[in-house]
Amino acid sequence: MNTVNCPSCGGTVRQTTLKVVDHMVSQEEFTIEFCACGTGITNPRPDVIGPYYDSPAYTSHSDVNAGIFGSLYGIARNFAARQKVGLIKSTTKKSKGSLLDYGCGVGVFTARAERNGWSVQGIELSDAARSRANEKLKNGMVVKERSELSITSYDAVTLFHVLEHVDDPNEVLQWVRERLNPGGALIIAVPNYESPDAKQYGRYWAAWDVPIHYWHFSKSAMTRLAQSNGWFVEAIRPMRLDAFYVGLLSESYKTGSKNWLSAVYQGLRSNILGGSRNASSLIYVLRKAA
Repeated sequence: MNTVNCPSCGGTVRQTTLKVVDHMVSQEEFTIEFCACGTGITNPRPDVIGPYYDSPAYTSHSDVNAGIFGSLYGIARNFAARQKVGLIKSTTKKSKGSLLDYGCGVGVFTARAERNGWSVQGIELSDAARSRANEKLKNGMVVKERSELSITSYDAVTLFHVLEHVDDPNEVLQWVRERLNPGGALIIAVPNYESPDAKQYGRYWAAWDVPIHYWHFSKSAMTRLAQSNGWFVEAIRPMRLDAFYVGLLSESYKTGSKNWLSAVYQGLRSNILGGSRNASSLIYVLRKAA
């Protein structure tokens, strides 16, 4: 499947390319093409994407926290879920409200939000992940298709490491805009290929995650994509823990070993050098433009 037009600017000219291997599943090599606006495009991408998610190492679809790495990931995921709940409270100025988690995985964050009084729904295409998410929720509202949602408007919509996976980012951003309540916030987290750790690891940077990451965003590309769909970026915030997780995987891809000390060092280095606006992953708080 070939992508002709860049989703952020509509352009067709690619300035540079990068060859990256799918270390997680297939060991196949894929090409990332970079548009002049800063958007990276995995091109071409597979016509059938499901098998590329079929790995026990794909942690967002798993509740299994085996070994040191899995245990630490589980602790970090629960800590991040608490931070995400705090983020939706601060951005909406509400302690309770309606929340849609678009691409909710196994539902760690959605369950945490529900326990904090939020009326939550989730969209998740993976049957196994959706089943685990439903087990965590009292209201059993995680669904497969958007058409099955029983709530039609939301105070907050979150896409944590989801936008890079969707077929059409423009369609998703427009769909959400029509359903966000006045004063509501759209919160998007995506990897940041301009971060120090991305530059350090190059083609071995784990957050390229081809081919299941269709899109790769710089800050300028993400801002342009948002603006073209009727949003403005109110704030950009770092996801500090991602640098360590990505570092461990990147070390494994580059050297064949997780190299914990090196990964932790590179994670700290990336967070320090990247500051609050150039971390390994960035959170964009979006509001509807007038």
